[in-house]
Amino acid sequence: MNQSPAPHRDTARTNPELREEATSRMIHATIELVAEKGASKLTLVEVGRRAGYSHTLPNYYFKTKENLLSGVYSNIISRFREWLVVWMKKRPAARRKAGLASFLTLIEGYLEGTRVDSPRARATHVLWAESFSSMPELLDEVRASHRQTVESIAMHIQMGQARGEIRADIDPDVMAQIVIGALRGVVSQKLIDPDQTDLDRISQTLVSLFGHGVGTQPFKDDADAA
Repeated sequence: MNQSPAPHRDTARTNPELREEATSRMIHATIELVAEKGASKLTLVEVGRRAGYSHTLPNYYFKTKENLLSGVYSNIISRFREWLVVWMKKRPAARRKAGLASFLTLIEGYLEGTRVDSPRARATHVLWAESFSSMPELLDEVRASHRQTVESIAMHIQMGQARGEIRADIDPDVMAQIVIGALRGVVSQKLIDPDQTDLDRISQTLVSLFGHGVGTQPFKDDADAA
């Protein structure tokens, strides 16, 4: 009797490929669960089941919930930054050299990213909030990412100052912290009360406020300037 050959998909895929798929599915499952119920009460068993695997597999790959959540946070931030770079390149103002226009487009893009991928945005802010409350073991990971974000915004401000488009008396680091604080506050409001939070109007208003507040020239409230 002839035996049927083993399925091609089982023999063709390597262990690294299978591992990559498994970790990707578990990270996606974790994002969904964190967005739904928070991080502190999450269990590795739930992650395995949501991902469609054995309840023991997350423990095999990640060892601890802390490792998994740190990987999830890093994944979310990396994916968002990659998306933001692509999105900004498509905006007319940001295609110019870095300066005031790209700084304002960055503000607009941060809020747009919340609309594009709401579950990831919710999971990000849950992990961010729980890192300084119920899960301090995540604080190092979150703090490092936060500092990179502040540095990136400050760099845009410094470039704008170098081009003479942003006031020289502004402290880039302080302004960057103000900007990220405002943006995270808006996203938090959107997550708490989505029906009463108009991201389009808020985005336009923030762009106008910062445009008038930091620019060396009169700011024009039009789509190209934003």
